Amino acid sequence: MLLLLALSVQAQIPAEVKDILKKCNESSHQSGHQGSGTLIDTNIHISALIASMNGTMKTYRKGDKSLTIVKMKGMGQEAYTEKGFDGKTGWEYQKTSEEGERDTLVIMNNAKPKKDKFDLGTGIESDYKKASLKQTAKFYEIIFTNPKDKDMPKKTIMRIVKDTYRLHQIEAKISIATAKITVTKITIGVNDNIFVFNPNKYPNAVVVRR
Repeated sequence: MLLLLALSVQAQIPAEVKDILKKCNESSHQSGHQGSGTLIDTNIHISALIASMNGTMKTYRKGDKSLTIVKMKGMGQEAYTEKGFDGKTGWEYQKTSEEGERDTLVIMNNAKPKKDKFDLGTGIESDYKKASLKQTAKFYEIIFTNPKDKDMPKKTIMRIVKDTYRLHQIEAKISIATAKITVTKITIGVNDNIFVFNPNKYPNAVVVRR
């Protein structure tokens, strides 16, 4: 029964979708992932009813190392989030704009930060039980539904450029909000120093160790 259940879940991710995702991964990440590394620059737009936020995200990857920096502005607030893994230590830094509040730095030995809705890493198909494919003149649109984790968006759409298989956009439905992450540039080649964790960079942060 367990085997049949596993097979039925896998069958809901069509082979054509898996093939497109594999080519997208090779085009967007793997060309520099294992060797010189990649930097993906993106714009973020979040809209919810009468409010909205805009920002940028930089995603660095090289082998097992990663660093994601998100800067957001909106509703009179500014937010800065940093998540990284240097091969041994994972960290999450949250800079606060609230008066009287202190920044937070979470340090995790031998552990990567938990994946979140802004993650541009590979393997998004493993977070959902179902996927379907639509095509436009320019893009493959892969619609993921039925997430395995309650913290993941209930619906995520990936738009992949047909000609190059480069990732163009991720659109996620998060409660009453919609977040669109649009790739603006992919750079091959990342300096190893970008992944070095230095706790001295966050002198005013409250440190939490896990």
